[in-house]
Amino acid sequence: MSARGLHHVTAIIGDVRRSADFYAGVLGLKRVKKTVCYDDPGSYHVYYGDEIGNPGAVISTLAWNCVTPGLSGVGEVVQTAFRVASESLDRWMDRLNCSGVPNRLDVSPFGERMLCFIDPDGTALSLVESWETQPEKTGRDFTVVGALGGLHGVTLNVREEDATIDILQQVFDFQLVSQRNGAMRFVAHDGPGGTITLRIIGKSSRGRLGGGTIRHVAFRSRSLDDRSEMVDKLRSAYGMVVSDAIERTYLNAVSFRAPCGVLFEIATDGPGFTVDEAPEQLGTSLKLPAFLEARRLELEGVLPPME
Repeated sequence: MSARGLHHVTAIIGDVRRSADFYAGVLGLKRVKKTVCYDDPGSYHVYYGDEIGNPGAVISTLAWNCVTPGLSGVGEVVQTAFRVASESLDRWMDRLNCSGVPNRLDVSPFGERMLCFIDPDGTALSLVESWETQPEKTGRDFTVVGALGGLHGVTLNVREEDATIDILQQVFDFQLVSQRNGAMRFVAHDGPGGTITLRIIGKSSRGRLGGGTIRHVAFRSRSLDDRSEMVDKLRSAYGMVVSDAIERTYLNAVSFRAPCGVLFEIATDGPGFTVDEAPEQLGTSLKLPAFLEARRLELEGVLPPME
């Protein structure tokens, strides 16, 4: 599979335990890393994904203290979709209903069956039937852990067609494959994190970052050299202002504000979440970067318990 497409998305939340109950308990994602926001170490940064947190399968949550609700609008991610097997939406609907999560069946502008709902903070999510392997069944219930096949993609609200379209194709190797009902579908590959949709909505109010919104969308890079090539192209061909590199232990990232208004990251595939924990131990203990290790006792006293 091409090392392109989405790496992860990051959502802003308020209550970390409530969010964990939803993403791990209801959706069955694995908590692959429990750490802190490096810029605000008194708050959690928790990653959920597949068994080892492969790129394209991860959603992370930033727990902001006293966060106010965000507002969906233009220049925002308005839906994050996960992949599920064909003919599995009815079972997922039953599971969401049993968990008290309101949901509705819908069809995407491109004809995909989807189940739409929100997380406890109001982040818009959906499940899209986009792969063929059936979830494993047991005598009591189908196995939820592993039933999600990673990210399907994200939908962005934008005012108009702009240079974001060229950046997706010329820098991130997505291809425009369909355009209908005011939406443009771009695909990098048919695996996890391979899809992004731009929904052209015309003049509209900007969104507001806060609880229930997506802080950024991260795109994959194979290596630091690969990312440097993309950054050079962003600066020289599109005049983008790109941040300095940020070392996050499990990935190295740069960010920039896309012409459409959404914050984009470029994140390296490595070293990955197993760099400081064995696969079977992922997400079980609080992991801190070296520069915060001396403050462990202080931070453990400030951070709320997750279990």
